Amino acid sequence: MELSVVIVNYKMAKVMERCLESLFDNVSDKLTYEVIVVDTPSDDGAKEMVETKFPQVRFIVEERRGLALARNQGIFASKGRYILHLDSDTVVLPGSFERLVQFMEEHPDCAGAAPKLVNPDHSLQYSCRRFYTLPAILWRRTPLGKWFPNAGPIRSHLMMDWDHNTVREVDWMLVAGFIMNRKALEQLGPFDGEYLAYFEDVDWCYRAWKAGWKIYYVPEAPIIHDWQRQSAKLNKMAMFHVKSALRFYRKFGLVRPITP
Repeated sequence: MELSVVIVNYKMAKVMERCLESLFDNVSDKLTYEVIVVDTPSDDGAKEMVETKFPQVRFIVEERRGLALARNQGIFASKGRYILHLDSDTVVLPGSFERLVQFMEEHPDCAGAAPKLVNPDHSLQYSCRRFYTLPAILWRRTPLGKWFPNAGPIRSHLMMDWDHNTVREVDWMLVAGFIMNRKALEQLGPFDGEYLAYFEDVDWCYRAWKAGWKIYYVPEAPIIHDWQRQSAKLNKMAMFHVKSALRFYRKFGLVRPITP
C-alpha cells in the first residue's frame, strides 16, 4: 500500500461528500491507496452517506476527544507507506496525490510535505509558515493584523515574499493536505494528543526538524481548500487556538524560524 488518506469529520458530511467524490474521480488507479474517515460523532448522516456512496472507505467512529487524537486514530488504522491527512473541506485535483507520493519517494530525508493550497477561485492560500515569533503572534492575534495586513511580521510568518511556484523547505505547513513519511512517524511518534485543536501540525513539524528531518512545500500538487479560518474569529475555536499555542510554548519555549 503506497498511500493512506485520513479524513476527520465533524458535522461536515455534505462537504466531505464533495471531497470524497473529487478524490475517487481524480486519483489514478495506478496509485495503491486506501481512504479512512474518522468520525468524531457528529449526527450529520456521515456514516450512512459513506456506507451508501463510498463503500470502499473505512469508517471509524472516534470519541470526541480532540482533532489530534482523531488524526492519530487514522494513523493507527492505516497501512500505507505514506499517510496523507486531508481536511473534509478540500477538493482533490488530478495528479496531486501522485505527485506528492513521487516527491516523498525522491526525498527520503522528508518527514512531511504539503501541496499548494488554493482557494475555490484558484487564488493562492499562504499555507506554509515560519515558526511563530513574538512579533508574529502580536500582529496575527491582535487587531493590529486587521489594521495592517501587510505588516512585516505577518508577511514573514506567512512566507509571502517568495515565489510559491517553487519547491522549498519550510518550517511547517497547514495539515489540510499534509503527507507524512511512516519512517518519520515511527521515530517521532504521532501528533501530540494533548492539543484539542490547532498546533498539532506545528508541534509535529518542529519535532521533525529537531530530529534532523525536513518539511517541504510542493506546488506541483495543488488542492482546493475552502478555508474558513474559524480561529481568527472570537469564538470557541479561537480559545482552542490560544490554549494550544500556550501548550506549545510551555513545551518548547519560543522557538526561532528554521528556514530562511
